[in-house]
Amino acid sequence: MIELIRADQYTKMLWKNGAGFTLEIARSQREADFDWRISMADVTTSGPFSLFPSKQRIISVLDGQGMVLHVDDLPVKTLNQGDIFAFDGESHVQSELVDGAIRDLNLIYDPAKFHARFQRLNDAAEQTFISSADLIFIFNQGAETEVNVDDYSFQIAATETLKIEKKSGVTSVHFTQNQPNSCYVIELIQR
Repeated sequence: MIELIRADQYTKMLWKNGAGFTLEIARSQREADFDWRISMADVTTSGPFSLFPSKQRIISVLDGQGMVLHVDDLPVKTLNQGDIFAFDGESHVQSELVDGAIRDLNLIYDPAKFHARFQRLNDAAEQTFISSADLIFIFNQGAETEVNVDDYSFQIAATETLKIEKKSGVTSVHFTQNQPNSCYVIELIQR
């Protein structure tokens, strides 16, 4: 099953710590909790991150001048636009905005149930990859991008997401873009 999720379909929700809002792009179907969730957030002030016990988090800065993260006793991590950082959902994280608001992209998932791969493609050349993931999400940060998935072609506008759920075998994904594109590919593999 392949579904194009438009930006106006994202669900706006209050952060667990009440300090801001998330635009939920997609999540697992469990009612009480989730096994995985992909979201985008506008961060306008420095402050603590919400805690997600028993989860793993991966984050990237989409827009803005970046942020500095203080995660438990780890060395300070500066995230600039396009950087990707993974950390434990139970970690105590304090963020400092570098120079004004940012927008970020987040994956939060249960590592006991899923393996995850989170990468950014930023190239003008055509690209193809093969995946055996159970779920593939392509989030388009840049200009409209054409993507071929197996025998189907899709136009993904800025901030839209293509969700690919495979039943068996492998999926071929081909970016036909001849202009610069900037897409994130998130793969989830059930354990």
